[in-house]
Amino acid sequence: MNEEKKRMAAMALGLPKDVVLGDVLVRFTGFHEVCIENYRSILMYTDTLVRIQARNCRVTLHGRELRIRYYNQDAMGVCGQIQSMEFEPLL
Repeated sequence: MNEEKKRMAAMALGLPKDVVLGDVLVRFTGFHEVCIENYRSILMYTDTLVRIQARNCRVTLHGRELRIRYYNQDAMGVCGQIQSMEFEPLL
């Protein structure tokens, strides 16, 4: 089933799109904390950059004094002085 059909089925059935499509969820709490759900792996981790692999994209956080507060197979929390975030779609 292609992405558009999955999206339409999720809407018709009232299902969360992130669950059906495996989309990454990013939730900020101010400038100092972010929760990332539905990620696959950590690609790079320094005190100024955190790059993760999601199903359809890579997500990069830039900042200072970044640290991963927690992570499990479903979600991770990053804290520090978050300056920017980038999405890089996979082709």
